[in-house]
Amino acid sequence: MTTSLPIAAPGGAFLVEPTGQRHIFTPEEFDEIQLSIAEQAHKFMEKEVVPHERLLESKQGKADEVMVDKLRKACELGFALVEVPEQYDGLGADKRTALLLCEKLGANGDFSVTYGAHCGIGLAPILLFGTAEQKKKYATRIGTGELVSCYALSEPGSGSDALAARTTAVLNEAGTHYIFNGTKQWISNAAWADVAIVFAKVDGDKFTAFIVDRDTPGFSIGAEEHKLGLRGSSTCQLIFNDAPVPKENVLGEIGKGHHVAFNTLNLGRFKLGASVIGGAKRAIQESLAYATDRQQFRTRVVDFGAIREMVADCVVQVYLGEALNYRIAGMIDARLEGQDHTDPKVLMKAVEEYVIEASISKVYSSEALDRIIDRCFQWHGGYGFVEEYCIEKFFRDSRVNRIFEGTNEINRLLVPGTLIKRVMTGRLEIDQAMADMERRIASGDLPALPADDGLDRALFALQRLKWLAMTVFQAATARFGISLDKEQETLVGLANLIIDAYAVDSAIARATQQDSDEAVSAVCKVAAYEALDRGVVASWRLMECIFDGHEDFSDWASKLDKLSAHVPANIVRLKRVIAKGAVDAGQYHLSAY
Repeated sequence: MTTSLPIAAPGGAFLVEPTGQRHIFTPEEFDEIQLSIAEQAHKFMEKEVVPHERLLESKQGKADEVMVDKLRKACELGFALVEVPEQYDGLGADKRTALLLCEKLGANGDFSVTYGAHCGIGLAPILLFGTAEQKKKYATRIGTGELVSCYALSEPGSGSDALAARTTAVLNEAGTHYIFNGTKQWISNAAWADVAIVFAKVDGDKFTAFIVDRDTPGFSIGAEEHKLGLRGSSTCQLIFNDAPVPKENVLGEIGKGHHVAFNTLNLGRFKLGASVIGGAKRAIQESLAYATDRQQFRTRVVDFGAIREMVADCVVQVYLGEALNYRIAGMIDARLEGQDHTDPKVLMKAVEEYVIEASISKVYSSEALDRIIDRCFQWHGGYGFVEEYCIEKFFRDSRVNRIFEGTNEINRLLVPGTLIKRVMTGRLEIDQAMADMERRIASGDLPALPADDGLDRALFALQRLKWLAMTVFQAATARFGISLDKEQETLVGLANLIIDAYAVDSAIARATQQDSDEAVSAVCKVAAYEALDRGVVASWRLMECIFDGHEDFSDWASKLDKLSAHVPANIVRLKRVIAKGAVDAGQYHLSAY
């Protein structure tokens, strides 16, 4: 790949660094090879998956394992080999390419989940932690579709609290096999998987990862779950009853299974972010087609102002989703530049640097998808509630994205929690930015609202939002100290400020690197102004909760009062500009890939 790489910022640095100080990777920079892969994936979805999605989720489709046939066709096209190293017959492509592929395959939720469980979380642990023998035995065969893989972490009694797993693995007397007992729950691809990445506790307390083959005696698959959505994917229990697993199948080190689990999930989170943005684009396109044909009061549904405002909101969220997701992939690739990509430790270190951004990606993108689909559903009126139109399927399929790959609540807690740890250990330099903010507040030297109604005003709004987030962060750590981790409501509120800051920062940085037209400029303004409005209200509420009548509140309230701002703007006019472009194009229109 010849795409220019950004200078890799430290994870979380977006909160304290000037917007646009570093180059970020944007979708406008995809090269011909990447665009060719994207086009191939788009054609595959249009031909092989989307026309058959009702069959895929039907009982007959499940019984005939039609989805497995589609997955293997995708593998034949090389989609599952994108991140597999060349020494195992893969493409060895970068994270930007892998993310682009995830987005294109996200046009159908059933297939996206099946693909991700197979060659994402179902293969990444082997590539990251497997021995040379394990990689040789499994990597190519999973990549080509000869074997279907799955990832088994959750249990009936442990979801978010994965380390509370009760599945056990006890070494037999001969020292040759670990005897497994227990049950895994909510396992995607379970019914048709040939191999599983399974987590169990050795000697009752050593959380460990294993590779388990389907033909292992005592290993069985439970019945299919009857799900609200994603019915075309397989979801079953994995049941172990004195199942012997060879000791050679330990993945990584005994007692270090949490490294396998959490590094895999970090990779999965921003890939999920890209996948659901792909789903959001399809929902917008399908729904614009309906709203263009449908008339009420002799007017096209799409021509009503109330509908166009919703169209604009959808476009804003997709543009920000694209910007923040590909920014992460670009930063990871930049960290890997000049290093041995096949060294798992090198890759894990690069991915771990951006755990804050990965959690933001998962939360922002999954919630954006739900909001977009809800609006698209509304454009359909009563027809959205029946199976004649695909929006009811989108509605059912989207909800689980806020649960798997770590619930959005867990990911929200990770954002400020990780930020605090990095500040305390010196990994993130925030003191200077806070000191500069404090100096400006004390001296009354805060920047005034720019006179020009351009991106400078959006940057003004974003900077105020960042300062509000830093002030709340500073107040919460000062008030609660090491007990802050027990104040989950405060952490969640702080996370919302940080998430908004990263999304808007990514959008404005992206816009300043391209020849942004009127619609892109309008998107950045709407995103920044509305985020600042939310941030001002949220900051005051958070500060009131943090201090709850404490005498220190007045000092912090004085700071908030000086930082609080509102940017006057005709949001309706801006949204009309955004919506017109999408309606005229019949789809999301702000990227050309």
